[in-house]
Amino acid sequence: MLEILLHIKRRLYIYVTAIFILAIILGQFIDFTNLNIMPISVAAVFIMLYPMLTGMEVEKVKRAGRNYKLIISTLIFAYFIASLTAFFLTRTLLSGYDELALALVLVGAIPCSNMLIGWSGIADASVADALVIAVLGLLLIPILSPILIYFNGGVFATINVMQLVLILLFYILVPLALGMLTRREIIKRKGREYFMGIKKYLPGVSALGILLIVFFSVGKVSHKVIDEPQVFLLVLAALFSYYLIQTTLSLLVAKALRFKYEQGMVFILGATASSQAISLSLAATIFPPLTVFALSFKPILQVFYIMFLIYAIGPWLRKFLGQSIKEN
Repeated sequence: MLEILLHIKRRLYIYVTAIFILAIILGQFIDFTNLNIMPISVAAVFIMLYPMLTGMEVEKVKRAGRNYKLIISTLIFAYFIASLTAFFLTRTLLSGYDELALALVLVGAIPCSNMLIGWSGIADASVADALVIAVLGLLLIPILSPILIYFNGGVFATINVMQLVLILLFYILVPLALGMLTRREIIKRKGREYFMGIKKYLPGVSALGILLIVFFSVGKVSHKVIDEPQVFLLVLAALFSYYLIQTTLSLLVAKALRFKYEQGMVFILGATASSQAISLSLAATIFPPLTVFALSFKPILQVFYIMFLIYAIGPWLRKFLGQSIKEN
């Protein structure tokens, strides 16, 4: 079982793709349209965020990272520039497709959190800076995201800002508090070595929540997807355009701010990626099914796109930005 969790963590895009296809097929034979996925989404949120926040050592923030220019500029880019990019695409490419536009609004308003740490480690970037940015970004979500969603998404749907704030506070603070308590108790009772031994399995547990939401959310819109294949193409085009614009802008800014590769890659990843767990769970709670469908497709594309950044053009990025004297 534990090895399966590790495999899910390493090959999440494969599992998301398989669940996505399975839900499309079963949705043709089983009527999911009247299914209330609210209880499912609440359970899935807990499954996603509780293990993730148990593994994230928030207490290390005060000891990690001292590059304030990088931290502040990444957070500004991840929230405000990302939301402007989403705003532009919702009024152009997704004009007339309100439910899909809402998905892109969520992508722009809810930046990458815990995954930034993992991606930065894989990319040989500064994990210490990524940790600070990830934790601060996570804590800012209940404050900034509802405002950005309201101003960008209010055109497409009636949005209750206070409801958004309360939901995001519940989604983040409750699992965060329980995660900190759980981590502290495990270390106290079993020791830090034991905790580090089980920590590697926690992302796989979180991924089970993602798969749960993807299955039921896609199943609800299965007929619409089959009957209107242009939805696939629109989602693909919108998300790819978003990633391309954010990557290009962040790369130019990283060069202008003279970030070396170790910091520049954190900046690019922080500006480009978004939190699939939180955006999916929020959408499944209060937004239309087609919005959730679009976000269900995002993890697949995001994983492939970030792997392209790291492995395909990573060597070029190292040369373009330059590496620090202390190389990994």
